Order: sequence, then structure tokens, then C-alpha cells
Amino acid sequence: MRTFRAIYAPRTVTIIELKCANSQRFPPAGRPIAHDCLVLLVPDVDYQRMSSELSADQQRDPARVGAWLSDAWSEAYRSQVPDSMLLEFEEVATFLFDQAGAVDAPQADRTIAARGFSRPGRRVRDVAYQRGYPSPAGRAVRPLDKGHMVAHGAGGEFGPNIFPQDRELNRGWSTEGKRYRALEREIAATPGTFFFCCLLYGDDSDFPAAVELGLLRPGGLYVERFRNRFG
Repeated sequence: MRTFRAIYAPRTVTIIELKCANSQRFPPAGRPIAHDCLVLLVPDVDYQRMSSELSADQQRDPARVGAWLSDAWSEAYRSQVPDSMLLEFEEVATFLFDQAGAVDAPQADRTIAARGFSRPGRRVRDVAYQRGYPSPAGRAVRPLDKGHMVAHGAGGEFGPNIFPQDRELNRGWSTEGKRYRALEREIAATPGTFFFCCLLYGDDSDFPAAVELGLLRPGGLYVERFRNRFG
């Protein structure tokens, strides 16, 4: 049985510079993000803070790192989206989810992050389930895939794990896509590697503007951010 834990992070306000012709904090839901417009992304976490808030030993402990990430994501998200209902639950990995509809918030129900450990071997893709998940086609000028926060080979098949992902990024066709796939291979190469995927939003939709992929290396947490939305 899947259990849910409600997260009530402090509603602190962070100062983030927004350089955009549109004065709104968030574009209306479904509005394309312009190529020349820098929008506020949520949750936007400064991962370098970890070095000052955790000891050197704690920074190499997946449990302590995971707890720090959960708090940081929750605080950053709620500081910009206070009308939200954050839930954390276990399903192959630990997911942080905004069940916005439960509190009549304007944003879509959407997954914020997933963290866990890589697993050995590959599972057969559940084609029927994948086909039944809503297609992201037509939501962007570039082709989209049904991306997975946790690779389907590790059991990541269910709905909250799937998000609209730029096809060139997902399949490693672009320069950023090659880096994205390289990190995925690094995570999969060593079963038991602690990793996370965080989705960053620029409006009230469930279409992330960027994706962060991180893993715990011997020297500490390593994170890269990739653009996912191109108008």
C-alpha cells in the first residue's frame, strides 16, 4: 500500500531576479515560454547551500542528502507557490508531488521531484500503460516524448513518474541531450547510486521548463540542469 506524507514547509520568500517583458510572476497556464524570456523557475534550489548546512560526512550520506533535498525543494516551491498541497510517497523512488486540486489551487497537479537508488537490470516496458498515459503531442513547437523521471527499466512506469519531455533531450540527440543521457548511463552503471530528478516549472501547467538530474558521487552531490521547453 502506498503511504503519503504531507509536507508543510515554511512559507518564506526568496529574492529571485526575474528578467522578462511580462511582469507576471508566472505566465498563464499553457502559455509558451519565449526563447528570449527568462522566467522564474520553481523550485529553484541552490544546491551549494548543502556544503554549509551539512557536514562533510553528512554530504556523503544518502539519507541525510535526501532529507535535505526534500526540505529544500519543498521550501523553494512553497515560497513561490504557497497555495499548494505537497505530498511525499514511495513508489520505486521517493516522489514529491503537488496535489493542487485538493486545495483548489490554480496550478495543475504535478510531480516536483523523485529521488532514490539505481537498480540493476532492466524491466520490460509496460507498453499498454505507456500508451494509456496522455500524449504530450501538440504542447510545444518541438516534438515531445513521455519522459521518465525514474527510468522504466528501474520500474518507473506509473503516472507521476511520466512528464512531457523534449524529444531531443530525452533521446540524446542534442548537445544537452548527450549530457543528459551520459548522466543517466552513469547512474545506471553502478546499482545503488543515489540520484534524483527535479522538474522546474515556469507557469501553472504540468509541462516543466527545465529538468535537473543529480547523483551522489564519492566527492559529493553533482547536479546538471537541462532546458526542456522551447515555446
